[in-house]
Amino acid sequence: MSTLAWEQGGVINASYSAGGLGAPYGVYPTETVHIQVDKVPIPPPPDGWAVHVHVGLALVKAESAEIGIMSATKVGLGPDVTFDPWETAAYGQILGFTVGADVTNGAMRGWWYWQLWQW
Repeated sequence: MSTLAWEQGGVINASYSAGGLGAPYGVYPTETVHIQVDKVPIPPPPDGWAVHVHVGLALVKAESAEIGIMSATKVGLGPDVTFDPWETAAYGQILGFTVGADVTNGAMRGWWYWQLWQW
């Protein structure tokens, strides 16, 4: 039986204005946030726990907007796992993750949260 042991969340805001016809677009992604998962059992056991990460759009006032998990640091996998295209959810023994938000001509707000499950 799985038990929700902890959860934490936050928001990410991004905005960009091209400044007129023919102006260059901004860098991709417009904003990033790096989250370090705390409350993980230290040292991490080989099994018995998992972190679930989710992201989503909350408000879009733009020509286009997107949000996603760009990368995750997992136990025992060496370098970060990079997602291309970005993912909206990630599961496993995750110790940290990076959320990216990109917007064209306007503003957006997105959300992220992680949950620590134990069994």
